[in-house]
Amino acid sequence: MSSPGYIWEKMCVAIDCLCGAGSFRDRLENATISALIRLDESDLAGELAEDLAFILSWTKSNIADGKLQKEPDELERKKLIEKMLHIMLETHGK
Repeated sequence: MSSPGYIWEKMCVAIDCLCGAGSFRDRLENATISALIRLDESDLAGELAEDLAFILSWTKSNIADGKLQKEPDELERKKLIEKMLHIMLETHGK
């Protein structure tokens, strides 16, 4: 199980990637490769674990060989970002 600080760091990297230049597709690929693939669903408990499970399940199902196979629709995009922010905020300073 990863420490909360490590999870916070990876969420910061992922969010930074999502805020960068380029298409959302490219930014999500970069966030996944740079940070999200290093996390595991068992790294958190409770509601945060559910958020992480959603993020990792979506990325594992839709990214192959570092390339996005399906771009998230507007609702999925919103949920991915909200869940990443929630995890980042809740693990800060822990």
